This record gives sequence, C-alpha cells and structure tokens, in this order.
Amino acid sequence: MSKKRKTMHKDYVLHPRYWDKPLYSGLSVSVEKLLDAHWSLAGSTFFPETAIKANIEKQNYSTFPRSYYVDVEKRCAQCNRWFIFFAQEQKFWFEELGFYIDAECTKCVDCRKKEQSIKQLLNLYATLVKTENRSSEQTQQLKHVALELLQLGYIKDSRKIDQIS
Repeated sequence: MSKKRKTMHKDYVLHPRYWDKPLYSGLSVSVEKLLDAHWSLAGSTFFPETAIKANIEKQNYSTFPRSYYVDVEKRCAQCNRWFIFFAQEQKFWFEELGFYIDAECTKCVDCRKKEQSIKQLLNLYATLVKTENRSSEQTQQLKHVALELLQLGYIKDSRKIDQIS
C-alpha cells in the first residue's frame, strides 16, 4: 500500500523544470490501480493525484511495463535531501531517453547536475592533458580545470598543477 503523505510541509529539492511540489494532473486513478501500474510503487510514497498515462509502446522493458507514472517522493542517495521524481520526468526518461523501465532515480537534480559537471571537467582535463603542443590558452584552461579538480578531491597531489606547462 502506498504511504501517501498526510502533510505537505516537507521541503523538496527545487527542480528547474517541475519546481518542488507535486504536479496534479487532474486524472483520477485509484491507489490500487497505480500500485498495479508498476511493482516499484509498492512501499513508496507517491501522490495519486499526479498520475499520467504512460505509452507502453515507447518503453524499454522486458516483462512489466508501467501503465501510469506518478510523482514519487525520494531521498537523494548522495546529499540525503528529499526530492520528487516527477511523473513528467519519468515519462521523459522512459519514453524519450529510452531508459530501462526498472531504472530508479536515486539522486536529486542538484546532485545529478553536479555529477555531470564533474564528468565534463574530468573529460576536459583528460583531453587537455593529451593535447600535444597546447596553446597558452589551453594550458591556462588546463591549470584552471586541474585546480577545480584538486579542490573537489579528484586530483590528490597539488604538485601536478605546478608541473603543467
């Protein structure tokens, strides 16, 4: 059975597209029907009033598709803050991006963005390090990126930055 929240006082991480409150759809679907919509909702806190119909033909699944998406309350595995995995976001993940239907969102949008920017920094660092005959601008950029990675703890030895030339 769903653990439908009784209060709405919890602060959720602000999502840049969907904000920080459940998005009520106007579709009336019973809790039982939503629980039958996909096994992952059992034991979750979700908002039945946010249900939207799924397009099963666009989903990547092996046995059990999702017939509805619904806003689900989650706690970020990285920062431990509460966030909402919005039904509209799920529809995009599973029907447009082609994520496997049983994939779970475990991190809030802030932590996902931070993780993506770190990956970009690491890729840029690797590219600049491999670049032969770097221009002075590229060398300055490499030093800047290396300093950021040092501050984030990805580079452990500050002498590496001093060796960049």
